[in-house]
Amino acid sequence: MKTDYNSKFDKNIEAFIQSRIEGKSFDEIATELKTTKSTLIDWNKKELVRCAIYEGKAFKINTIVKNYKFNLVSRLRTYLEISQRINDELLKRNLSDESKIPTNQLFKMSIDNDSRIYDLIKDMSVGIGHDENAIYLETGDNYFELEAAE
Repeated sequence: MKTDYNSKFDKNIEAFIQSRIEGKSFDEIATELKTTKSTLIDWNKKELVRCAIYEGKAFKINTIVKNYKFNLVSRLRTYLEISQRINDELLKRNLSDESKIPTNQLFKMSIDNDSRIYDLIKDMSVGIGHDENAIYLETGDNYFELEAAE
C-alpha cells in the first residue's frame, strides 16, 4: 500500500513541477491537484524540486529562443533571395522595358525589401566570414551561416 502512496505522491510532485514550469500559480495548482497551497510551498522548498523547475523553465526558454532565431534566419534567407531576384531582374532591363512589373515599382520593392533586411539584422553582428561565399550572423550565443547564391 505504501508503494501506491509514493507513486501518487511522485506523480503529484511531477505535476506540480510541470505546472510551475508552465507558469501556473500555487492557487491554480492546489485546485488542480486537490491539495493545499501550504503543501505546495513545502514541496517548492525542496532543492531537488526547485532545480527541476528552474531547469524546466530554462529548457522552455531555450527552445523558444532557438525557434525564434531559426525563424529569423529563415526570414533573412527569404528576404535575401527576394533581393537577389529583384536585382537580377533590374540588371536584365534596359530601364525603358515595362514588363509585368514596372521598373519604378521594382526599385521600390528593392528598397522596401532592403529595409526589411536591415530591420531584421540591425541588432545582430553581421560580417563576411572566412569563406567569401557565406555570411555569418552572430545572434548572441550562436552563429548562423548563410550560403551565398551562385
